[in-house]
This record gives sequence, structure tokens and C-alpha cells, in this order.
Amino acid sequence: MSIRDVASRAGVSTATVSRVVSGRGYVAPETRERVLAAVADLGYVTDQLARGLKTRRTHSVGLLVPEIVNSFYTTIVRGVEDTANANGIHVIIGNTDDDTAKEHDYLRLLMGLRVDGIVIAPAGGASPGLSHVIRRGIPTVLIDRTVEGVAADRVHSDNESAARALTRYLLARGFRRIALVNGDATTSVAMERSSGYTSALNGAGIPVLPNLISDGPWTAEDAQRRTAELLRSSPLPDVIFAANNFLALGALRALRSLGVASPETLPVACFDALSLFVTLDPLIAAMDQPAREMGEVAMRLLLDRISGAYTGAAREIVLPSMLITRDDVPALGFAGQSPAALVARRHETRAAPIETVHT
Repeated sequence: MSIRDVASRAGVSTATVSRVVSGRGYVAPETRERVLAAVADLGYVTDQLARGLKTRRTHSVGLLVPEIVNSFYTTIVRGVEDTANANGIHVIIGNTDDDTAKEHDYLRLLMGLRVDGIVIAPAGGASPGLSHVIRRGIPTVLIDRTVEGVAADRVHSDNESAARALTRYLLARGFRRIALVNGDATTSVAMERSSGYTSALNGAGIPVLPNLISDGPWTAEDAQRRTAELLRSSPLPDVIFAANNFLALGALRALRSLGVASPETLPVACFDALSLFVTLDPLIAAMDQPAREMGEVAMRLLLDRISGAYTGAAREIVLPSMLITRDDVPALGFAGQSPAALVARRHETRAAPIETVHT
């Protein structure tokens, strides 16, 4: 089935069919309807790759994220896709599972499909495939995470200062043994959030205790295992700072499996967990990142590169986060007690008011 067949069925020129299916150029409404009817009758599908070889544009971009079921990345995807679609561009989405080998395969696929550009939240701290994309001159924007030495536009939140603000909030509430359940230490977000946490403790004259810091995969399952280990350590934490919402879920599961109530006896605070914060009781504070805005800004930067509107040096956009808190949770933790003792201290709490503080 070819464009000539559609033109013949609709009684128009092939140029008119091309304008209709590409969405570019004026076509009278009644003519457009005839062409669309012919397209539907004949089952005609445009060959984007062939058209791209002629125009050097496929009107498609790739979007790679580490974990598509994470609501933070799902919201980023929405921001990217809505902005792309509004500009006549389709988005090919890939889930890398935080696996650099899988990421590399996706990048090779996207290059083979001749996408006009790529938005990517890199898996790990190094990405040979990403370096190859940059060398090929394919417009690329890093979102959420950055990679040292990769000269590409970047959009992310204020991870370090936001982690510092969240840790200072916990210190102001009287907590001292603040456990950090962090993600993969090779990723930029884990390093930045750890740095903010450490900076806040140092500024308050509180020692940074290595046995209260846990790094590992960004998965709820691993966070559950590591949180259980933290509760077997000495000294025990009196509050947990989870570095993203999946890690918070894992921490809460560990507490629940050990019969420890949260937030009554061992509170949890985290990044990225606004939906959990609003719908569930356990979290006492959440650092909400502007995920949708990150996606929208990243796509606008990519459009600038694709169109040639901007050809200068790599740009970095840092978006502010918002600290959301519950201030009716007991202000002092229960440091040094065993899980059994924590269970014994359980008590009822009332519905929690929400306060917001911009970082």
C-alpha cells in the first residue's frame, strides 16, 4: 500500500496526502476528510523511517527511565510526552531497570530508529552507550541524574540542598540518630543526597555514623533487607531518611514485618513520596520534587536542540523541591531501644495536618 493508492482513492495529489498525514501545511477540511477516509479504508501506514531519511527528521524521540512503575518517573514521562506531542513528536519509552547493559541496548535501538533526540535518566554512574550517543551528535538531555564527563543538557532537582533541608528539619524535631537508606552510590542523586545529609549533620555537630548509612539498589526489596539490618545494629536509629519512595516502601515493610509502628515509634521521611504522604500515615516528611515540570523542561531543551534554536554549550536547569511535613508526630525519637521495646512504646496518633516549606 503506497501514498499513490491513497491519493487515487481520495481523488487528490500525493502532495495533498503527504500534507494530511504529516500534519504540515493547509488542506481544506472536506479534502482532509476524504484523505483520512481513504487512509482508513486502505489501512495505509506512513513509513516514518523512510520519510526521515529524506527530511533528516523522524519526529520521534527516545525516553529512557530506570523504573517506569515508580510514580516519580511516571510523572516525568507524562511531562515529556505531553510536551513532545504538543509539538508533533512521538515518544518511544524504555525501562532500563537501572541496568547499564539494558540501557546500552535501548540506546543502540534508538540510534537505529534514527530518533531526533533522547531524554534519559542514566542507569549508574557510567554509560558507554550514552557517550556513543553524544559522539554521534544526537541531541540528548539528562533528566534527574547526571553523568560526569557527559556534555549534555541537564535537568534535575536540588538534591543536595533539599537533602540538607530535610535532615535539618529532622534535627530540629529532636532526632539525632538519623539513618540514611540510600540508593546506588554510583548514581549522582545518591551522592548528592548523601552529601546533603552529611552536611546537615556536620553543621549541627552530630557525628556521621557509618553504621546508620546504607547504600544499595533503588528497590523496595533491597531497602527492606537493609532496613532490617539497621534495626539489628547498635546504636539504633530514631528516624529513617529514605532517599526515594521505593526505598521508603521497603523501609516501611521492614518495620511492619518486625512489628514496629511508624510513625508512632520509628518515623520515616523521604524523597519523592508525595502520593504516599497524602494517602498514608507513616511518613512524617517528604521532599516533593517537581517531576512533571522536570519532564516538560527537559523536552523543551531537547526541542531547542532538535530545531537548532540553541546550539551553544550544555545547559543545566536545577528545579527547587518542596518539603512537606507532619508536625504532630512525636518530636523525639526512641534511640537505643530494640525493636521489641519500640513496639512497646506504640501509641495512637490523630490525623496529621500537612505543612509545606519550599527549599
